[in-house]
Amino acid sequence: MVDEQVTISDESIDVTPHPRLLAVLGDIEFAPWQCLAELIDNAFDDFLTAPPDDVTPTVAITLPSRTSDHRDAQVWINDNGRGMSREHLNNALSAGWSSNARYGKLGLFGMGFNIATARLGNTTTIRTTRAGDPEWITVTIDLREMASQDNFIVPVIHEPKDDPAEHGTHIIVSDLKQEQHDLLSRQQNKIRDLLGDVYSYLLRERQFSLLVDGKAVQPLMPCIWGSDRFVVQRGEKYQAYVPINKQMPPLMACQSCGRWQDLASRECEECGSSDLEERERRITGWLGIQRYSHKSDFGIDFLRNGRKILLRDVSLFSWEDPNEPGARPEVEYPIEVPPEGRIVGEIHIDHVRVNYQKNAFERNTIEWKHVVRTLRGEGPLRPNIARAAGYSPNESPIGRLFTGYRRMDPGLKCLVPGDGSHAIHEKAREWAKLFRKGDPEYQDDHIWYEAAAQHDEPKVVVPDQANDTDEGSDTDARSRLDIPDPTDSQPQPGDPTPPRETEDQKQDRYRDSGSVLHDISGEYSLPGFGSSLKVTVYALNGTEVADTNGERVPVYVQQQRGTDVDVFVDFDHALFTEFGGDPREYAVLGIAEHIRDRRGSHQNLASIAADLMAKCLPDLRLTPSALGARAHSLLDRVRLAMRPVIAGNSEGFWSYVVETEQAAAEQRFAQEGLDGDWQQVRESGDWIRYASSAALSRLIQQRPGEFLDAKVFRASYSSFTDNHARALTVNRLIGYLNDVGQLAEHQTRRRPDELNRGKLSCRLLGDELVDTGDAPDD
Repeated sequence: MVDEQVTISDESIDVTPHPRLLAVLGDIEFAPWQCLAELIDNAFDDFLTAPPDDVTPTVAITLPSRTSDHRDAQVWINDNGRGMSREHLNNALSAGWSSNARYGKLGLFGMGFNIATARLGNTTTIRTTRAGDPEWITVTIDLREMASQDNFIVPVIHEPKDDPAEHGTHIIVSDLKQEQHDLLSRQQNKIRDLLGDVYSYLLRERQFSLLVDGKAVQPLMPCIWGSDRFVVQRGEKYQAYVPINKQMPPLMACQSCGRWQDLASRECEECGSSDLEERERRITGWLGIQRYSHKSDFGIDFLRNGRKILLRDVSLFSWEDPNEPGARPEVEYPIEVPPEGRIVGEIHIDHVRVNYQKNAFERNTIEWKHVVRTLRGEGPLRPNIARAAGYSPNESPIGRLFTGYRRMDPGLKCLVPGDGSHAIHEKAREWAKLFRKGDPEYQDDHIWYEAAAQHDEPKVVVPDQANDTDEGSDTDARSRLDIPDPTDSQPQPGDPTPPRETEDQKQDRYRDSGSVLHDISGEYSLPGFGSSLKVTVYALNGTEVADTNGERVPVYVQQQRGTDVDVFVDFDHALFTEFGGDPREYAVLGIAEHIRDRRGSHQNLASIAADLMAKCLPDLRLTPSALGARAHSLLDRVRLAMRPVIAGNSEGFWSYVVETEQAAAEQRFAQEGLDGDWQQVRESGDWIRYASSAALSRLIQQRPGEFLDAKVFRASYSSFTDNHARALTVNRLIGYLNDVGQLAEHQTRRRPDELNRGKLSCRLLGDELVDTGDAPDD
């Protein structure tokens, strides 16, 4: 294309700002990514209305480099939509005008284009063409020049195009503002991730394409449990995935101000406009449980017309008592220790109004309040608090997820991956990163599920031979278990010598009979020891593990192709069954030895193993703080289980608590700053929630028959006629409880043996507790 082909027509466009725009330009803050999103919205609106038939709907963004000067730098936003006619372009650039209806579009406000481009830079060029048009229409808006001349009339330039079938719109923002240039040129990856989050639904469900500096923006995929997963609490099933589809009666929507009104209305009650349109109102989407927990990466995404307005919103996890004006919302989830959440969701509410920045819904509207009632109900999520406030149990979608999954106990009971002794939250988060990187092995939830199942049954089990008792002959049992008959194994005269098992065959046999220990499998690497290794650890029961010399070993490590390493652990080896060794720790020791030998290092083996565990297995840390958090959560479970018993005669049980412990409970209540009345807490028995571990021990010792015999603890008591046997049972429980109390209430530095004892006491006390199917209410 040569310069002579470009012509400036006699046409012009009046872009004089509308007073409505001038009133808000100085007040609305837009982050750089929000400016880009405003321009993306316009293109995606066009795709939603009429997606191109010949190509993938695409928006390509090019950001300035770090080395560019902000005065010379540019931002490009190109799309392959239908393009605009001259009249459409004229309207689009007239500040304050909007061709978009109030509902059904992403680009809700006509001033969004003007605000976004003006905040990025001083000059904006728009080039647009439609399929079949012979030329591009180009307009340049120079804010500085127009302001200095007080002239808002800009010329239209016509540029011929080579391909008449070409269509789309190109926006070039130049003479960038210094602050915007600095942020845009240094945050490409962050902007790409943000846009992938905000537009994840449209990118994955509508197959729209979004590029930033030539690299595709990947949608942020929800890492949730499958729709077939569930837990059972108190005999009731709670699904891990809840579809939402709430249809409401249609109403008339004002296309000027957004106000909803009766179908019979002919004029808007708020702004007087007659531009009313009957539209449906629907709440759709899903709520579910994330496969991993996190301190901040949880909550509900709320979308309007496919774009996220609220990201990981947690406002519905708090409850505000409507009978106490001015009361602050009280956080109800998460309240476990550690305070990590995993309730997530994606809720589409196209009928609820948003603010100008598109980062919040108008929460004072009836429509938003109806969304809240639909998803979380009106009463508290916590059953005892709901009962005290006069509400029925919360059976809303969020209420059921709260009841089923509020606790973070490892195992299938709560769908939490574990390693046989505690939850492996950090490992679960690492798997989520692999899921979002597209690793095919982590796309479904089987690894998380197997880790939760292995916590409940940490060893690999041979098929249940008990089921074969009295069901046919020994031969039938051997056949079902694939065990060869001993008589068949005797060599017969003339039989050929069986071939010797190769090393590859042996390892294949180990893999077939073993079970992957997901909690300690994964990537292992240390600085100075070469590339990272992808390690898979197999636990074997009933199959002896031998090294290359045929000698039985507890752990056998073998390099596979590339960086893959397989580790075979013989759980039946005497090191574990007779000497109490931890198979996982010895597996890590074997990996450390392999890494050291691979590099020909002479570094201390125990030091390498310690570095590996610190870097690659943070969930295995046995620190006072980690154990303290676990112990704190366990004590809350004990208090909850004791609570119904205490409520039966609150003052009577209170009298067993010595004066210093009574004062400590009252002080703890006061420190938590709760609004309740202490006297009511005393009378209801709720004081047990604030009792120390010493007070709990004293109560159990004073009235063991009230708490044992599967009432709070599984241990038998009343069935014993021998007083010494009864005392032994009580003392065993008190020993566990005292250890746990020391960990929860005194997180001081401890010797390794004390930490191991505390870990075992937590596990043993947890096993003794009767499952109440509930957790502390507050």
